[in-house]
Amino acid sequence: MNPAAKTILSIAAIAVIVLGGWWLLAQKDTSQTEVENQQNTTTPNQQEGDNNDGIGVNVDISVPKTHEVVYTDAGYAPSTLTIKMGDTVRFKNDGSRATWPASAMHPTHMIYSGTSLQQHCPDNENDDFDACKNIDPGQSWDFTFKKTGEWAYHDHSNVGFFGKVIVQ
Repeated sequence: MNPAAKTILSIAAIAVIVLGGWWLLAQKDTSQTEVENQQNTTTPNQQEGDNNDGIGVNVDISVPKTHEVVYTDAGYAPSTLTIKMGDTVRFKNDGSRATWPASAMHPTHMIYSGTSLQQHCPDNENDDFDACKNIDPGQSWDFTFKKTGEWAYHDHSNVGFFGKVIVQ
């Protein structure tokens, strides 16, 4: 074999070795990333802290939910509702008269927001837990809870009706 052919063959062999080594390293990095991703996710049936595989850290991937409180001529149902922070409560009026769901205490509505009815209505940002108006029969009003705690509310139009949303 002539010297030029030996040089070309040597260069080709070195190139194959270098490319093969690079490919193996790339595969190892990909499989390591997949293992790390598997360790840091929670499956739909797995709860936070439920670590069945014995390795890694589970992450609680909560999707905000919408819950419903129905207003009837007998009041709000359920009268107490437990939800997660970031969830929305839809106050649906199935009664024969208007309702005005609002944070306790009547008549100021200050418990959730710390501002009075006169200070936060109209609530254009919808962050004060106060509908700021009557909700007619067949209509609804949604509120997303952004604070944890126990939030009492009442019907501003009929103060004998009240309830509580517990936000965890």
